[in-house]
Amino acid sequence: MSIVVEMPAQEMAAIKQLTRLNDDAEAIVQAAREFVRLVRLRELKSASGRVDFDANWQELEDLELKETSLPP
Repeated sequence: MSIVVEMPAQEMAAIKQLTRLNDDAEAIVQAAREFVRLVRLRELKSASGRVDFDANWQELEDLELKETSLPP
């Protein structure tokens, strides 16, 4: 997909410096990917403490192993 981005030269230079990429397009793509990653992490972090779960992972793992084990 192709798009045109209008931005000041200083911002483009900063993006290229932070991404350590010389190509404008590659730097913008990398910056956009990193932005999406950080937003997703922020959303995940905001859910911390609001998600209820049972701390019975060991019991569930044992059940799964019993179900998948082959008969002798």
